Amino acid sequence: MFRKCVLVLCGVMASGNLAARDIEQLRAEFNVLLNGDQTRGVNTLAIDRNKERYHVHFALQHWLLDVDQRSSFDWEDCTARPDTFNYKASAMGVRREERLVFDQQTDMVLYQDRKGDQLLSAEGGAFDPVSFFFEARCDLMAGKTELTYPVVRDGEIKSTTFKVVGEEAVRTGVGTFDTLVVERDRGDSKRKTRFWVAPELDYLLVQISHEENRQLAVTVTLDKLSYSLVDGKAQLATTGAQPVATD
Repeated sequence: MFRKCVLVLCGVMASGNLAARDIEQLRAEFNVLLNGDQTRGVNTLAIDRNKERYHVHFALQHWLLDVDQRSSFDWEDCTARPDTFNYKASAMGVRREERLVFDQQTDMVLYQDRKGDQLLSAEGGAFDPVSFFFEARCDLMAGKTELTYPVVRDGEIKSTTFKVVGEEAVRTGVGTFDTLVVERDRGDSKRKTRFWVAPELDYLLVQISHEENRQLAVTVTLDKLSYSLVDGKAQLATTGAQPVATD
């Protein structure tokens, strides 16, 4: 369940929009509540842009789970072209590793885990569990309220849909923000995953929650943040205080 949350955490944090307000660099830390109780752990997200390529690194060190996740993809005009995705996790002595390699020329994806290698046909396009959120951020900026993307998960390409279900003020370590509430459409499943995206922070993710069942729920909330935009027209740095914008 923690794995599902950290996979989506990286993605919604940064992308671009039609006005070219792409993220140049981002550093963030998050607090984690497990069943409503504060937990110990170090949760960091780093995003770096080198020309038209993004590199995303998420690290979670928690007594229940260690995660290291890295994604690289090309980005242009609100379109992500995935290159590689690496995921490593260790939970209570159980290790899991996954790797994706995308070939944009042949529309094929190489999926690798401990069971071996598998080739997937991605005709029409496919995303890793991070890069599609960058396009989702663009779509939210464009005013869309229902978003669907083909995403490689567990050796399959699965259609993943999200819907904007409301608005809510969210208190974080860097201030209180009005947000859009976005929920993953899971059909009839009782599991629930929600994201809170702050337009004031260039549509960055400030909170995510996942309810697996009545006994297990986790909420991740932004605690520290600094980021800059590619266009240079706005920069924002926040480290536990109200945000301050500079030119």
